[in-house]
Amino acid sequence: MTLSDMCRQELKVIVGYTTSQHLCLDLDDVSLSKVIGLTCELMYNYPELGKCQIMQSSEAKGSAYVKINRHGIPRWHFPKPSYHLVFDNNIGERRCWEIMNTLICLGIQPPQVRQIKARRRDMTLRVSPSVYSTQIKPAPKPVMQIINIYTKRADGKIRDYHKFRCAVAKLFKSVSPVDPAL
Repeated sequence: MTLSDMCRQELKVIVGYTTSQHLCLDLDDVSLSKVIGLTCELMYNYPELGKCQIMQSSEAKGSAYVKINRHGIPRWHFPKPSYHLVFDNNIGERRCWEIMNTLICLGIQPPQVRQIKARRRDMTLRVSPSVYSTQIKPAPKPVMQIINIYTKRADGKIRDYHKFRCAVAKLFKSVSPVDPAL
């Protein structure tokens, strides 16, 4: 365990990137091929989103198990990784939530997202490691960037996201237990 890991276990701090002006999605337990397909579908239907950065936020958790669906039918469940999608263009809070509501209605995003929207009025994606009682989940890592062929506009929000992510990574690396602020 490194020095910064020990500090994170002591502090239990999780840092997130928050926005209300460009679309950021958290997709849990989904395959990369489905993430890419959804990204392409979103860029086709909403060209104003711009290009998209796909980040892997966590590895697949555990092994296969039987899961009972809402109709009481047992099915095998094979855990998959989780991903974050960060789109490049400012489209405004209203348009972000119109798209989010469509994804909720299609069952792509969970209905709890509406409650979060009502309470916080933003979208937040984790950019730091997370500390749990048994493990430390690493910070999200870049997987790929998909160019949107349906638009030429580029507002640079992916660049802003990466600048913030790098600043947070430097912050976590610079923390030491001998720091008087601790």
